Amino acid sequence: MRRNILSSRPYGPVPAAQPATDPMFFPLHWMSAPASPAYSAERRTGIETSLEQRAGGGDRRALEALLREHARAIHDVCRFVAGRDDARDATQEALEKIVTVIEKFDPERGSFRTWALTVTRNVCRDRLRRRGLERRTFVADGDEATGWVPSEAPGPERVALARIESQRLAEALETLPEKMRLAVVLYHVHGSTYEEIATTLEVPIGTVMTWLHRGRKRLRAALQEADA
Repeated sequence: MRRNILSSRPYGPVPAAQPATDPMFFPLHWMSAPASPAYSAERRTGIETSLEQRAGGGDRRALEALLREHARAIHDVCRFVAGRDDARDATQEALEKIVTVIEKFDPERGSFRTWALTVTRNVCRDRLRRRGLERRTFVADGDEATGWVPSEAPGPERVALARIESQRLAEALETLPEKMRLAVVLYHVHGSTYEEIATTLEVPIGTVMTWLHRGRKRLRAALQEADA
């Protein structure tokens, strides 16, 4: 029987390292909890960096804190890659996979979230292959970079999207193609950088910029139509 050994808040005091030997239990409410505040690689706190280093070294409590912090982003990737019907099972498998391969995570090579979302993407693809439902690649004709390069800094558009009432935004997001939707969610909801999204989706940064540009444009149109 799995046991939930999570007892501390994310970024709370981290006790002495505990080897990752026992199986973890991942509460389903982790997946529906509010998304973590947007942050970029440059804004990672010293506490999170410390947790990443401890988790990479086998500290069980540190790993749990990181998984809880990023469970919503992991679930969103599963929902858009594996499909809505398989999202919860895929999320559970992804979380378990992250635990079993945590020794491969190197904090010096990038953030835990980027690494965890990459593991998640691969888990989802493996599930699709096993079911014979491999989805089309994220890259499609006409989605190459257009040369439009927005600023990485949070601009008025990013802030405005973040303030839109969640139900209206969720309905508008449903009008976007899958690849654009995931890029927009990772960028605007979870605060992922262009580089993080590109790594997670295995596409060029220019393609990510294109998806975000077109996605925001379509979102504005959908929201304006809903308000008309």
